[in-house]
Amino acid sequence: MKDTILIVDDTPTNLQLLVKVLSDCGYRTLVAEDGAAALEQSAEELPDLILMDVMMPNMDGFEACRRFKQSVRTRDIPVIFMTARSEISDRLTGFEAGAVDYVIKPFQKEEVLARISTHLTLLKQKRALGDLAEQRSRFMRVAAHDLRNPLTVIAAWSELGVARAPNQQVAEIFEKIDRAGRQMKVIIEDFLALQMAQGDVGREKGVFDLRAVLQQAIEQQGFSASAKEIQIEQRLPERPLPALGNLAHTHQIFTNYLSNAIKFSPRCTTILISILPTLSAWRIEVQDQGPGVARDERSKLFVEFARISNKPTAGESSTRLGLAIVKNLAEAQGGRAGADFPDSGGSIFWLEIPMAVGN
Repeated sequence: MKDTILIVDDTPTNLQLLVKVLSDCGYRTLVAEDGAAALEQSAEELPDLILMDVMMPNMDGFEACRRFKQSVRTRDIPVIFMTARSEISDRLTGFEAGAVDYVIKPFQKEEVLARISTHLTLLKQKRALGDLAEQRSRFMRVAAHDLRNPLTVIAAWSELGVARAPNQQVAEIFEKIDRAGRQMKVIIEDFLALQMAQGDVGREKGVFDLRAVLQQAIEQQGFSASAKEIQIEQRLPERPLPALGNLAHTHQIFTNYLSNAIKFSPRCTTILISILPTLSAWRIEVQDQGPGVARDERSKLFVEFARISNKPTAGESSTRLGLAIVKNLAEAQGGRAGADFPDSGGSIFWLEIPMAVGN
């Protein structure tokens, strides 16, 4: 299938020359006489590459390029500018608008063809890598999903085995099976979450009540906290807290923070949840009374599979993937995540998420 090049130029002789040159080299061509016409043309048929003049009436090339890059449908199309102006400032403006290259007029046929060939090759390689990544991600999602069913069966039978074991030795065997199954489930869930965080899934933003999200997560973790006689103290404003981001991602981040705080806290301690407003963001803090993290290990906290010396205080499962997921999910919605370690002991894991406009 022939590659399609959209040529945008308000000079008929330039259009005719470029159409002939590109057609003779086996390319399929579309034409437009200004930026607005180029946008209309692309709405009907997507080109593989755009060769665009800068100085045009109605809508110049810079503005047209910006609009192409603002649309999900057309943002990946390479744009090469054609211009008689060679000032650095013009080139910088073009690159800031989203162009990938420049051709200076009067252009040489060989140079134009070489630049087009290079960027089409790069585009095809990018698409191929994207297809491979999607195939890998889809395969892993399916594999992980298919593992859940047998793990559910293992968990059910191991619980039944513990309950009906004829003696303590058999009960301990079933308990080991149960723990192994739960560990596998944690690994699968963390892997799927990391895949989502590193991809484009769920990156849509909206306004939601941050306070309601936090309270829901606290309620869901209540049983785990009660099992270790851990108190969860809340210092939340008694009003809705409008935030701008991804509700599901924020819930997952806070659930991870609270779950970790419970796992790594000694029995009969307190976890403090608080929200502090900054100039443009809500800062959520989860403070525990655990051992903290050694100074030389703190840089590893938000790194995938990094090993630190701390262990859950009741043998709970942990893959060390959770905080890497938190970092990805926070940044995907324009937020930040981190941790502080007071001199008095314990840890404070925090998330900053943008406030909704007007709040």
